[in-house]
Parts: sequence; structure tokens; C-alpha cells
Amino acid sequence: MSPPDWTFLLCCMKKARFILLTLLVLLIQLPVLNAQGLKQTVRGVVKDAVSKQALSGATILVKNDAHQYGSITDENGAYSIPDVEIGRYDIVCQYVGYEERALFQVEVTATKEVVLNFDMTEDLATLGVAEIKLRKDKSKTINSDIRVSGRTFSIEESQRYAGSRGDVARMAQNFAGVQGANDSRNDIIVRGNSPMGVLYRLEGIDIPNPNHFSSSGTTGGPVSMLNNNVLLNSDFISGAFPAEYGNANAAVFDLGVREGNNEKYEFLGQIGFAGFEGMAEGPFKKGKQASFLIDYRYSFLGLLATMGVNFGTGAAIPKYQDLTVKLNFPDKHGYTSLFALGGMSRIKIFQSEQTGDNLYRDGQEDLTYRTKTGVVGLTRYQQIGTKSNIKFILAVDGSYTRTQLDTFAWSTNNEIINYSGRYRDGSSQGKYSLNVIYTHKFNAKASMSAGTRLYEYFFNLEDSFFRSDLNRWVQPTNFNGNTTLSQTFTSLSYRFGPRLKMNTGINYAYFFYNNSQSLEPRIGLSYKVNGRYQISAGSGLHSQVVPFRVYYEKFTDDYGHQYTANQDVTLMRSLHFVLSHDVSINRNSRLKIETYYQHLFNIPVDRGDWPSYSMLNQGTDFGVQFTDSLVNKGTGRNYGIEFTLERFLSKGFYFLNTISLYRSLYTDYTGAEHSTAFDGKYAMNLLGGKEFYFKQRETKSGFKKPSLTVDIKAMINGGKRYTPIDVSKSVEQVKTVYTDDIYGAKYKDYTRLDIRIAYKVQTKKITQEWGIDIQNVTNHQNIFTQRFDPATGKTYYSYQTGILPIGIYRATF
Repeated sequence: MSPPDWTFLLCCMKKARFILLTLLVLLIQLPVLNAQGLKQTVRGVVKDAVSKQALSGATILVKNDAHQYGSITDENGAYSIPDVEIGRYDIVCQYVGYEERALFQVEVTATKEVVLNFDMTEDLATLGVAEIKLRKDKSKTINSDIRVSGRTFSIEESQRYAGSRGDVARMAQNFAGVQGANDSRNDIIVRGNSPMGVLYRLEGIDIPNPNHFSSSGTTGGPVSMLNNNVLLNSDFISGAFPAEYGNANAAVFDLGVREGNNEKYEFLGQIGFAGFEGMAEGPFKKGKQASFLIDYRYSFLGLLATMGVNFGTGAAIPKYQDLTVKLNFPDKHGYTSLFALGGMSRIKIFQSEQTGDNLYRDGQEDLTYRTKTGVVGLTRYQQIGTKSNIKFILAVDGSYTRTQLDTFAWSTNNEIINYSGRYRDGSSQGKYSLNVIYTHKFNAKASMSAGTRLYEYFFNLEDSFFRSDLNRWVQPTNFNGNTTLSQTFTSLSYRFGPRLKMNTGINYAYFFYNNSQSLEPRIGLSYKVNGRYQISAGSGLHSQVVPFRVYYEKFTDDYGHQYTANQDVTLMRSLHFVLSHDVSINRNSRLKIETYYQHLFNIPVDRGDWPSYSMLNQGTDFGVQFTDSLVNKGTGRNYGIEFTLERFLSKGFYFLNTISLYRSLYTDYTGAEHSTAFDGKYAMNLLGGKEFYFKQRETKSGFKKPSLTVDIKAMINGGKRYTPIDVSKSVEQVKTVYTDDIYGAKYKDYTRLDIRIAYKVQTKKITQEWGIDIQNVTNHQNIFTQRFDPATGKTYYSYQTGILPIGIYRATF
């Protein structure tokens, strides 16, 4: 099968770049018009959480200390509350016979409508008229089947948390059990697992690595393509996933792209870390329900470089752009939607253009790296009667990389190409996806869902490098083909009463390439002891396919003959156990304690010349290392305890404090047990912030409402693991020789302090925000890697990012 044609995506991005520049010019010239007070509309739809039937007659309450507004849903479950004074509100939805649902401290701004939809669950405790009770139950996830290790995060949090850079992966590093791998990338280590085990699901589709400058087999990168301005509030799960999630052993991001406003046109312009950005949304035709949302970004340094601005970095300027589109067409019996996400990136790091001492001089290399990633999905959601629905999702995604590495003689600058990706412009891979999910509600206590996910993967992999010892070119990879992975699941949710809930199910995975399979039972239970204390438990078997290059890479023996290996490597598997305690301290605070144990097995290890190798240690760099002698004989175990003390945003103040104590161990082919590369042992995050709202005032240009936010974050993580160097043998043999104490040493603890300050001014026609996010305020030197020079006997260190101020300007209108 052929990979997707990138011509259309490139054309769209060129047009979007022109529109972005035009939008920025208009934004600068936009006048601030007079206003009679700053107000906004709050609206949305109320439905049954399982059947998705509209609920007519539900009560909506919008309330804070100064104001209270109300509305009742119509026959379509819709509500609309106009003329709400700007500020933060608790928004509560109530319906007779259903549990109360609430969203807290929702910000109502002057220039963007607030669209909030409620999914309601039938109440088993009462059938009478509901009373207004502002229960601050913020521990609930969007996916009601999640019983343990789940957390819902708002997009506002990814914008607000210091050091997050508007990136959901970096934001998740504030959660218990989650650490970053290094400052330059957003890979996350969850409960000691490799970042390879993280699944990104967007709009119900499992997507490839959603980062610029990504590489096959990894899940992170320097800059995310997931734009928080277009995402919905979403779930993050760190263990014991429900049955609908497969092909992941570490964690799951379950994300959604929001629909565009279907009643009015709204726009956004932004300049920040991710680049120049422009967004437009609105109805296709006023008075109709169909809507669009389009967002485009271009790298800040890249755009200025095209305008002739020189930063003194030579050709080493990261250039990237991405596009997000969501089209939604609702009808009487459901909806049809189309979404697309695409990004392109490139960078040149040419040592030949450098003078004097520089980072790349020792390697004497010129590097060119290019990537393209895209996904397009079409969804049809259909109601079947009043208790059932079915969803069909068709999608195609693809990723492309080109790496060219040139060596040269420094004195003559004569180039010798020793590595080059050569499939058209490089290697590509992707998949066609078909997802079918059926949901049925039996009654107020029981519901079920079942579905299948079929993935047809295609590959066009080819690269080559020059072997100076053989004086010829060698192709380690030259493959054009396809294979299939199927996942089938069924899940049952049952509520024994208002206190005890259960979710159980089975996921079955089958990998057609070598007929490996995995039958995976899952179960989760939660019991509400009283109004303040809930205990939950979960367990499940999970599996994951290894990176596909493991199967298709060719190796060359000492005689120059090529061969394939690792054809029999099967699915990596893990068994999770989680016990959770959730205590509500007061209306705005809670304490959560989770303990867990994970047993990993069928892990690829090396039976040849690298017996200490394990796939569990891969996934935090630009590629995955492996050998020609992998067998599923390795194991691993992760265990730990996590503490979360949290105050939800109330009266302008919040904090999120977490402590994680854990171990991450693996056994190699010989049966010896070692720390994994991610066994930091402990991590602590202290995060908090305060909002200061100033009085609305009337000026000559109209009403203005200013506010100031200050956020601070401090973290301490156990130092990065490394294998010690045998200094005496290294000096004697004039090469680096390591000891047998695999990952037996740690660098000093990783510590960092981040501060974010933002100032916002709201008027009737435009809301503007200026902010600065200063990462590593103290400029602390955290060790990243070390290099030993056998000739001198000295060790040299490279360090993580020092103090890094990042400015941002955002305007909505």
C-alpha cells in the first residue's frame, strides 16, 4: 500500500501561513470599541451519559459569591444563559432521578462563549426532586469506566501550570508517578515505565507520535503538535486501564478536539514557545448546527528567519508548522465529524558552518533532520433507539523521517556521506484504522460497550550508510510491505448501589505478523465509604507491540551478507494491580494515596553479545536501539506509593503537591536483576498559583477588566541512572570501558524551580494576555550525560536546560 500524499497538506499549510500573517496584522490594528459592561453567554447540551439521549427539563445553575443565573434545558437538551457577568463560576446541572454534575471555577471571559455539555448518570439513591448541593467531586474522570489511576485535566491547566509550555505531556509531569525524561523533549516516564509504553488516543483513534522532530518507536519530542487551544478537557490514566484501551503498558492520554462554535465566529492569535498561531471557528451558516474549527501554527524562530532576522545560530534553526481541523455536522439521529492533524519539521545542524569551539566539533558532522506526521479521521455517531448507539471511525495516519548525516575532514571540508535515508525523501510508515464501538444501556444499574479496532500498518523503510572498512554502501533496512493488528473488547459497567460500582471487561489483541496474541481481562471497583472517603481497586493484563523496525531491520555479518532477525519477537505484556484511597478534606481539597505493583513479562532481551540489554530501557531519545538476537525472556517489576495533596482552584488560589516513592527493576537474559534506566526512586512536585482580579473600570475606550496570575513550581526527582565507567581499564585500553554494575549509579538529584506570571485585560471586543514562563529560575545545572576521555582520564558533563524565559502573547476576539 502507498503512503498518504503530503502535497495537499503542504498546500494547506502554505495558505494557512499567509492567513496567519494577515491575521496578525489585523490583530495589531484591531480597535477596542465601547461597551456597556462585560458579559458573556453560557450554553450547552445535557444528555444521558450512556445512551446519549437528550434530557429535557434539566436545571442549570451558574453561581459565584456575587451572582447567580439559571436556565432549563429545552426538548433537545439545550440551554442558553445570556448576559453572564465575566468572572469565575461554579456551574451545576441537575435533573430529577440523576446524579448532580458540576464544573467548578469555570472562567467566563468577555470575548469567547462558554460551551459546556453535561453527561448525566442516573441516581440510584433517590427518585425525588434533586436539591442543589455543590459537591466538589473533581476526582471523577470523563470516562466513567475508569476506577483507579485516572485524572481529568482541563486545557486551562496546561496553559496555567508553570513550566508546562502549553504542552499536555509536560503538564502531566505535575501528576503523581510522572516524571520527564529530559528538558529538551516531552517524553514522560510513568511509574518507572519506558515512554514507549504511552498511548496517545485522539478523537477515539490511536495516533502516532504527535510531536515535531519525532522518530519511530518513541512517543516524545521537543515540541508537541497537540495544540491546547483546540483540545477538550481530557483524561490521563497511569495504570490498570479499562478494556477499551490496548497496545499500551505505561499510560494513556485520551484526548478530544473540541467543536467549533456553531452560533458565532470567534478568533484567536497567539505568539509564544510553540510559534505564531492563528485560529478561526464558527458556523458554516448562521442558524445551522454545522461548525468548523481551524488552527495553524508556524515556529517562532523559523518565521522570523524567513523574514531575514538572524539569531546567530547559523542554519541550526528549528522550523516547524502544524495544522488542526475539526468539522462537525450534527443531525437528528447523531452527527458526522471530520478531524485532521498534521505537522512538518526540519532542522540543519552544520558543524562545517561553525567556527571555534562548539557542541558538534568532536563529531565533525553535518546533520539534516526532517519529519512529517499526519492523521485524518471521519466519525459517524448514530443513535439506535433510546438506549443504544454505535460509532464508526475511519482514519489514516502516516509519519515520515529523513536523516542525512555527513562526515568531513575539518581541514579541507570535503564531505563523505556516511548515512542517508532514501525512500523518496526518507522512510515512512502509517496505518489505516477502522473502529466500531457499540454501547447499550440496560437500565439505571447496568450498561455495556463492545467494539473492535482494526489497524492495517504499511511501511516503506529504507536507509543506507557507508562502511569504510568494506569500502561500500550498506542498506540495513529495505522493506516495503504491511501487517495487521486487531483489538476486540467488551466491557460491562454495573452499579450495585449508590456506593459500590464495578467495571469489568476483556481486551483481545492479535498481531498478524507472527500470530502473537494476548487475552487481557480487566476489572475495576470503587466503594464510597461515606461522603468524604472512597476506596478503589483495579487490575488488568495489558500488552504492546514492539517498535516495527525490530522486525524489519536488516543486519550485516562479517562477510558482508545481510539477514533479518527478531521475526519471532511477540507482544510485551504487563499485569497491573492498583489500590487507591481518596479522602475529601473539605469542599475544595483532597488527599489521594495510591499503591501499585506491575509485573512485566515477555520483554525482549538480548541472548547474544549484549546480555544486559532490555527493551524496557529504550524510548527516551531520537530512536530505539536493539540487536539481532532478541528473545522474549526478560521480565520487570515496578512498584510504589504515590501521595497527592490538592486544593482545587477556589477564590483564586490552588495547589497540587505530589510525592512518589517507587522502584523500577528488570531482569536480563542471564536472570540478573538491575535497576532500569528510569529507576529514580523518588519524585516530588510542589505547584501552586494565585489569581488577582481587579475591579472592572470604564475608560474612554470602554469597559476593561484586568487580572494577574502568578504560578510557581518546584520539583525534585531522583537523578538519572547510568552505568559507571571503569576508569583504570579505560585509561589502560584507551577506550571507554564500563563496569558490570548496569545502571548502578545515579547523577545528582534533578531540581528545578519554575515561575509563570501573566497579565490579562478583557474588553468587549478583545481579550489580551501577556505572560512570561521562566523555567529553571535558579539556573541550576542538572547533569544530562557524561563523557569520559581515556586519553586524559577526565570526565566531561553536559547539562540540561539552564534558565529559560519564554514569553507569550494571546488574543481572542
